[in-house]
Amino acid sequence: MILSLPIYRLIKNLCSYFNGTSNTCEVLNNETIIIKSGSLRGLILEFHYNFCQVKIRGRLNICIDITRDLSVDILMRILASHNIIQSPPAP
Repeated sequence: MILSLPIYRLIKNLCSYFNGTSNTCEVLNNETIIIKSGSLRGLILEFHYNFCQVKIRGRLNICIDITRDLSVDILMRILASHNIIQSPPAP
């Protein structure tokens, strides 16, 4: 099920971003992105109607409010500021 058009767009943009930075990702049920290989291996982004749960190897780290329009760049900065990733990979 697709949650909403902005979230669907964000998921598609994130997949393009991850694939462009040598991180292989898989999308489950149009709502969950799992990074399978690369420097971000083990990162899981579960999208819900107005928030995103960020997990590393299945353990919950943070929930991000996505009620506003969120871009790939902003999401990567949020993950870096919470020390979930070291720094956003260059596209």
